[in-house]
Amino acid sequence: MSDTKPPDASSEDFETLKEVRTAQDRAGPPEELEAGELIEAELGRLARHPRAETARLKRVAADGEQGSTPFIELVLVARWIVPLVAVFVGIMLLIYYKA
Repeated sequence: MSDTKPPDASSEDFETLKEVRTAQDRAGPPEELEAGELIEAELGRLARHPRAETARLKRVAADGEQGSTPFIELVLVARWIVPLVAVFVGIMLLIYYKA
C-alpha cells in the first residue's frame, strides 16, 4: 500500500520533478506558427496543386482527428448552400421588382 501514496515534499521523486519543471519554465514557450504563416501555407498549396490539396483536405476531414476538421466540413457544405441561397435571393428579387 505504500507504493501508491503520492510523493511528499522531501522525496527524491518530487525534487526531480521540480527540477524538470523549472527547466521547462526557463526555456520559455515552444516555437509556435503564426496564424498568417499557416494560412499562407495552406492557400499556397491550394493555389499550386488544387486537386491534390482537395484530396488531402478530404482525407483530413475523413480522419476527423485534427482541429481543422469542422472547418473543412463547413466549407464542403457551404460550397453548395451559398450558391443555392444566392439563386433563391435572385429569384425573390426578380419577382419583387417585376411585380
